[in-house]
Amino acid sequence: MFLKKIYLTNFRNYSNLELNFDHRPTILVGNNAAGKSNLLEAIYLLSTTKSLRAQTEDELIETGREFLKVEGFVDDNTELLVIINRPTKEVNFKKKVMVNGIARKVTDFIGNLPAVIFYPSDINMVTGSPSLRRWHLDLSLAQIDPSYKKALTAYEQFLTARNRVLKRIREGEGKKDELNYWTDGLIREGEAVSGKRKEFFEFINLAAAGPLGNFKFQYQPSEVTMEKLAEKNGKEIAAAATLIGPHRDDYAIFLEDKNLAHYGSRGEQRTATLAFKLLQLEYMAKILGQRPILLLDDVFSELDADHRAHVVEIVSKQQTIIATVELENIPKDFLDSARILRVEDGKIKE
Repeated sequence: MFLKKIYLTNFRNYSNLELNFDHRPTILVGNNAAGKSNLLEAIYLLSTTKSLRAQTEDELIETGREFLKVEGFVDDNTELLVIINRPTKEVNFKKKVMVNGIARKVTDFIGNLPAVIFYPSDINMVTGSPSLRRWHLDLSLAQIDPSYKKALTAYEQFLTARNRVLKRIREGEGKKDELNYWTDGLIREGEAVSGKRKEFFEFINLAAAGPLGNFKFQYQPSEVTMEKLAEKNGKEIAAAATLIGPHRDDYAIFLEDKNLAHYGSRGEQRTATLAFKLLQLEYMAKILGQRPILLLDDVFSELDADHRAHVVEIVSKQQTIIATVELENIPKDFLDSARILRVEDGKIKE
């Protein structure tokens, strides 16, 4: 998998950018707020239609502009396009995604340019909420497995409908047997989602012990069965919410026997997050039969020499784009093999 070219229009601090990539690793170097991370974000948007940094998609649009476009060309001649508009009375869509000029659903668009991204702020994956951890997981699995995307989408639809019925029952407007259809669907799709997640964790735990540390990733599924739902029926009606199922799944990250969410140092949490992302990369490569793009933001600054060497070894296996403030922390042999681009105020030059 290789991104040959990207065009940005009104994306963050890029009014207009055209950038070609070659097969060397790309290093973006520049001061903070110059636009390095923004370019990584744009590529990941082209991959998943999502940003891990923005609270709302409006934040991605350049100040004073009404829309943004991110367009990319992949090595198999696939053209990908994401357009996001600010909401107005004149515009009848907020986001449109297209493949080779044909509008697609987001679920069909994801997977055309598989990518893994690491930001320093991703340590919130270790310390943050279960929903955030699920989001990181789902974004990778959805890129490589159409059946996972389908099951997850269907599960969320059954969940929403079932919760609506629970609310009607609580308010005296519905009957318990109205839950049956939605419960059957919830269990069926939930088993599919949980099964795929279990396969992922089994793989990464077999591969987890390595140069970055002896990490373990403990999957904590919220198993949904007819029996367990029956046990919670009264509580669910009172809460007007489904209380078990994959939407309540979680996972914990351990360094040997230490739960890093509670007892890990910032450095350990950061290294564990990087290890998780690199294991995601390996799992995606295994399923796809080709390696996703790797996007790394400020990855070397807090790593020791051994860990840097390990990252460099992985970087050489696929198209990799790295953002950094300075080059001093990057091994010289790697710098000599890379393409170095200077980023200044939304402009990029060799």
